[in-house]
Amino acid sequence: MAQIDLNADLGEGMPFDAALLDVVTSANVACGGHAGDAATMRQTVLAAKLRHVVVGAHPGWPDRRHFGRMRMEMPRAALRAALQDQVTALAAIARELDWPVDYLKLHGALANQVAEDAEMARTVGEAARAAGLGWLVMAQTAMHKVAVEMAIAHRTEAFADRSYGENGLLTPRDQPGAVLHDPDHVADRALEMLQRQALPLANGAWLPTRIDSLCVHGDTPEALALATRLRTQLEGAGWQVRALDW
Repeated sequence: MAQIDLNADLGEGMPFDAALLDVVTSANVACGGHAGDAATMRQTVLAAKLRHVVVGAHPGWPDRRHFGRMRMEMPRAALRAALQDQVTALAAIARELDWPVDYLKLHGALANQVAEDAEMARTVGEAARAAGLGWLVMAQTAMHKVAVEMAIAHRTEAFADRSYGENGLLTPRDQPGAVLHDPDHVADRALEMLQRQALPLANGAWLPTRIDSLCVHGDTPEALALATRLRTQLEGAGWQVRALDW
């Protein structure tokens, strides 16, 4: 049976995290950069543990005002330190709760920049390696290529609730159609992505890639409906929805 992971960004202050944890198989936990603090990290990791949901660190630019979705520039050493601080904070809480942090997945503008910039991607790869974490990468981007080059344990994800431009990168959020809201459309589109093992581009072409995980953004108002419909459709089509092995 074909298998697929279903991940969501959690611990960002949304009211339906617990319900999403009943649906997804991996939780990307905000760890103090764009969102999150010790209390939300502890609450989210404990809720994930109770449901046997795999946990990953979800660092972003340290910019709460813009929820980590505004592009920033930072010297390489400072970026590495910011990533280390966030990952270390989550890891310490996870150790207290006896539930591991298995991987790293970048948030927002930082993820988009690293998807385009190989040097930034190498900095992130170094941080993931130093922390002993796998890396959940955006498929067919600079971060994907760097993860392969650096021989870092990684898995590739596709976004169920976001559209892609002709270049294979995510459509900027300020453009129409960047965020998808209809559960049936999202589920149908995601299933086609898995069947094709490819990403749908704005020009109608498909970009071939292995897809290990599908993401639903936890801060989207329809996140719970999207994830629930998506999981139902995947399982109905014969896919086993289960967490990744890191």
